[in-house]
Amino acid sequence: MPGDVVAVVLTHGRRRLATEVVRGLVDVEGFRPERVVLVINGEGGLADPVLETAVRVERLAENLGPAGGFRRGLLAAAALGGVRWIYLCEDDVGLFPLPTPRVGRLVAEVEAYERESPGAAVGAVVAYGRDLDRRSGGTSVHQVSDPSGFDEIDAAAWGASLVSRAVVDAGVLPEESWFFGYEDFDFWYRVRGHGFRLLLDRAGAASTQEQMTSAGRDEALAGSRPLDADEPWRAYYVARNFFLLARRHGGPLWVANHLLYSARRMQLARSRAERLATLRGLWDGLLGRTGQSPQFRPGGADAG
Repeated sequence: MPGDVVAVVLTHGRRRLATEVVRGLVDVEGFRPERVVLVINGEGGLADPVLETAVRVERLAENLGPAGGFRRGLLAAAALGGVRWIYLCEDDVGLFPLPTPRVGRLVAEVEAYERESPGAAVGAVVAYGRDLDRRSGGTSVHQVSDPSGFDEIDAAAWGASLVSRAVVDAGVLPEESWFFGYEDFDFWYRVRGHGFRLLLDRAGAASTQEQMTSAGRDEALAGSRPLDADEPWRAYYVARNFFLLARRHGGPLWVANHLLYSARRMQLARSRAERLATLRGLWDGLLGRTGQSPQFRPGGADAG
């Protein structure tokens, strides 16, 4: 593993899953434990206390969501010496069939890509990406046909993403006020807005294509962590935060399409709680509310 790469793992309550991700980084990817930053978002840690003492731990006093958690992780990683790349990992990324070892290959390939493709610097390389319809604000899964090289894309989930230290130095960071929901899209849109390229690792995308549908994602997560339908609080932030996204990156048509999409979501919702969460999120989104809602607090325990 190149010495200028630091890994960041963000976890909230999922000790078993976080432990598996950290072990994979150390045993498979070749990270030295001191080059792994574990951000504990209010509660949790690792199931292996020896491993937890070997890595760098940033324990946050409260759950700041992925927005605040990854912000703190990026800043902690950038503060370490000799860092050029920061590998961001969600604590459930081990449930997706990404090819491993991956990070050393990514670093070598993206640095060669930059040398051979003059122009804007690469801001990040993501594992699975989405293409933006700039008129409606909707996104679709980016399809790849060749499992090698890179494609430029618009947005992505956090997943397992290699972020350039230059992005942090440019002041582009997730904003804590978003807490959860589209905070990743906002970050990637701003990365691109600052002139960086956002690349999709075709090999990663090709290996996870089947998990990018709702059914495929549920199948990957089932039995290891709650599914989205099991956590109605998620619907609140999805409904609310798209208003923030539209105001910053889109326009009125984005909002109109979001309202139509939200109506469809409520039709398909599996519970009354999910429908009510969506309605409250739409109302709070119209009012411009941000941060964590006291009424809609995430859980985080492992399912097994």
